[in-house]
Amino acid sequence: MSGTRSIFNDKQLDCAILGGRHPDSEPLLKASAILLNQGKSHLRLQNLQALSERGFEKIISIENDAQNYNIEDFAQKFPSVKFIIPLEKAADGDLINLAASEIESEHFLILRDSLNIPQNLLTPALADRLASQKLFCVAPRVFSREGSPFPVRFSPGAKKRSLKIDSSSQFSEGLSTLYPFDFLGFYDTQKFKDLGGYDGEIKNSYWQNLDLSFRAWLWGERIELSALFSVTYAQEILAPDSTPDLSYLRFFLKNMAPVYKNERAEIPGSAFWSYKSRSSCGFFESLRQFGAARSWARQNRWRFKMDAFKLISEWGGE
Repeated sequence: MSGTRSIFNDKQLDCAILGGRHPDSEPLLKASAILLNQGKSHLRLQNLQALSERGFEKIISIENDAQNYNIEDFAQKFPSVKFIIPLEKAADGDLINLAASEIESEHFLILRDSLNIPQNLLTPALADRLASQKLFCVAPRVFSREGSPFPVRFSPGAKKRSLKIDSSSQFSEGLSTLYPFDFLGFYDTQKFKDLGGYDGEIKNSYWQNLDLSFRAWLWGERIELSALFSVTYAQEILAPDSTPDLSYLRFFLKNMAPVYKNERAEIPGSAFWSYKSRSSCGFFESLRQFGAARSWARQNRWRFKMDAFKLISEWGGE
């Protein structure tokens, strides 16, 4: 079947859907799984098998390529898995939004087909323990295919009045991280929806991830690392594209520009010139973007619990 799915923001994606039959037995886990597929992993069959045997409430396998001709074969072999194929190019955050709009469980796990997913990745006891922390996201420990740990602890800082993010391999249970590595993590579904999901107007996946995560912190949520579960990549992965492009400008307006005062946040008019100095757009287009961001911040002013300055200045006490 085909349809249009939307979630939490105005962006919609046309997509095709296969499978998703209700499982014959009651799920063992009070969580769902989202599998992001690049379409080139030799572990695709093995990972789907591992997830299917784990007992998730729902498994959603989402493609990034409508030309993957093996989908029908996979859908026949795993009828309880819902395969979603977007019919247009989309960033990772848009694909996750599509999948999350299908989820009714209280929590969901984001994974990738480039991982070697073990069958014991998430047990019912572990899912309950992670859920009891009531966090927006619990991020796992991540290893390369050679067994080396990736730096998965990200900390915000400032350099010459610009955001600077440090990464570290330092790891301990409950350590805070600004955002989850490569989107991987155990998410609270309602918190995800309340935060608005990933911004479909941001085209760069790196800035999509950072935008939602930064907003989570500004709105009083937390993201922590946990050694209770870990994942290992089965192939080399590319470094994310963190170029300060147009996606960065939208991130800046929504996260760096608001000022928190008197238990609410707003973007002061004087911040326009700071934004214009970063923008490659013309004066009137920059003014339009700035005005739209001020309106967004005004609508959400009571949801802020701090601003970027406070988050960065207090991070060292985490």
